[in-house]
Amino acid sequence: MALNLNRLTGGVQGATDALASMAAEKSREMLLQANLLLQLLQSAGYGIGSLEIEMGLSPKITTKLRTGPAVTEEKLAAILRDQADKKVITGIVALLIQANRLRDSVTVETLELGEVQIILAATPNITMQWTDRTNSRATTAVA
Repeated sequence: MALNLNRLTGGVQGATDALASMAAEKSREMLLQANLLLQLLQSAGYGIGSLEIEMGLSPKITTKLRTGPAVTEEKLAAILRDQADKKVITGIVALLIQANRLRDSVTVETLELGEVQIILAATPNITMQWTDRTNSRATTAVA
């Protein structure tokens, strides 16, 4: 019985090691894509506010971007053309183009687009966050 338990324990350990190795490899692949994406987005005029990496069987990379007038659809379209063979990058850039088109659709005078958050995971997505202009100006004046 002890022999079977040792064999079972060894099998579980081997499976655990294999899963950890797969997760690490997936994380490395995602980081390579994230590094390229961030370089491309900086060249298009975005500022990088933060980068968060969550390790696991399904790794997740979260980036917060600062946007401004330097970001144009033409610059993003050029990235789409130049990186056409990279599905994750073109998917995110296509979403950013849509986000930029939506930027002016929020017409509440006291709100401005504060940041854009990109989440690279099994299903990548983008979140746009509008903030109160008066609070951001007051915070800037105090700092």
